[in-house]
Parts: sequence; C-alpha cells; structure tokens
Amino acid sequence: MRTLHEPLRADRIRSELPTRRIGRTVVVLNETTSTNDAAFDAAARGDADGLAVFAEHQSTGRGRLGRTWQSPRSASVLTSVLLIEPPEGPKSAELPGKLTLAAGVAVCEAITSAIGDVDPVIRWPNDVLVGDKKLAGILIESRPIDVDRIARRAYVIGVGINCLQHRAHFGAPLIEIATSLEAESRDPVSRLEVARGLLIELDRWLAVPIDPSLLRQAWLDRAEPLGQHIRLRQAGNEFLGRTVDLDPAAGLVVELDGGGRRVFDPAKTSLVT
Repeated sequence: MRTLHEPLRADRIRSELPTRRIGRTVVVLNETTSTNDAAFDAAARGDADGLAVFAEHQSTGRGRLGRTWQSPRSASVLTSVLLIEPPEGPKSAELPGKLTLAAGVAVCEAITSAIGDVDPVIRWPNDVLVGDKKLAGILIESRPIDVDRIARRAYVIGVGINCLQHRAHFGAPLIEIATSLEAESRDPVSRLEVARGLLIELDRWLAVPIDPSLLRQAWLDRAEPLGQHIRLRQAGNEFLGRTVDLDPAAGLVVELDGGGRRVFDPAKTSLVT
C-alpha cells in the first residue's frame, strides 16, 4: 500500500535513480522563495550540473511572463533542474525552445507512468492539461554565470505539478481552470513516484544530444493537435491564426488570419484563452 501524503525525501528520490545527468544531486527544501531561485544559487559550483531542487512550499513561486504559481504546502511536485552550459563548443540560442519541448514531454510521460488513468496533453508553450484544466506548468529561465572564472550559462527547468489538491484548494478563478492528479485519478497518487518519474524522463531527453526530429514527434504525440485556431500575444501585439507546424528550436508555426506564416518563440509568446 503506497503512502499518499508522505513528505518528499532526497534519499528516497535519489535511491537507485537510473539517470546519467539529471538528479546527480537531489535536494528537498521545506520552504524556499522558488525552486528556480534555489537552483540558480547553486549554479556557480562546478559540480552543479544536473542538480534537482524540490520544495514542499514556495513563498513566491512564479510562472511565465511574471505570473505567480500557487500551491498548498506538500500538495504538489515543485522542482527545478539545473543545467550548466559546457565551457567549450557552440552556444545555442535554440536551447530554451528545446528545453521547453523536452520538459513538456517529460511531465506527461512521468504522469502517465505514475498514474495510469490520467492522460495529460501539452498546450503550447508550457501548460500540461487534463481536459481543459491546467495540471502542470513549466518555466525555463537562464542566467550568465562564472564557474572557475570561466563564463558559462545556467539554464533552469522549473516544473510545478498539482498532485494532492482538492477542488477546495483552488480559489477563484483557479477553480474553473485548474485541476490535480487527486481530482482526476481513481488511483492513489504518490508524489514520490511522480518526482522520480520526472527526473527519469528529463534525463532520457537531456542526458545526451538527441535528434530534434525525435523530440518534435514526441511533443506532437503529447500535444493538442495542430490545426487549432488560436490567439497569441507577443510584445504587446495579438495575432490570430491556425497552428500548422512546430519547429523544435524556433517555436510554433502559425498561419495568420491576415495571411502569411509566422513562427512564435515560446519564451516570448503567451496563448490567450
């Protein structure tokens, strides 16, 4: 019988974790401002690549484009994974887009592996849904750092997955747009299994270089289907159009209502619902 409300423990997450890069070090904090902040604080250490920071509570959790992320204590999987750019080799402006796709796929795969009767989908660029309600969110951030006096860049993949919340935990307006694994599943929900599964799936996509076409197809297999009519906001402007393709590096390709096609960078674009 699985314990449902067990506190997350670093030793249990790390125990026999079959990963090569992600989760080399695992830290569980009782409380922090945000797991992204805690991961960046460790970035200057030479051995910090692959660090996974979990927290039972965030006092100032954040989402994309200045939004906040709210979660009751010990109800979610709140984590950030730190990746350090190698000191040698080409620098890639495409990496944030690839990390967004990989994180979306990893979240979905971790959930379906841990909770068999929940089938989430990705809504571009960073939301994971069940039905039309948000189950998880992803935030990719990066900062320049110095490691041993060498200029590098640190990337953090922040993930929040609603696990044990009941409807009463979601106040207005979240009650209409948010959900949790507990609300969607008939099965027991173990945050430990979800947390371990997430690190395993992130490692599968990020431990070694991958063929971008494989990542694109995996994302399409888990995402809302192309062909939908959507409204996007970028740099204060709104665009209407139909989704026609996904570029793994550059973003979503949209056929605009006014004619022509435009590629929307996930780091600079929000979906208007």
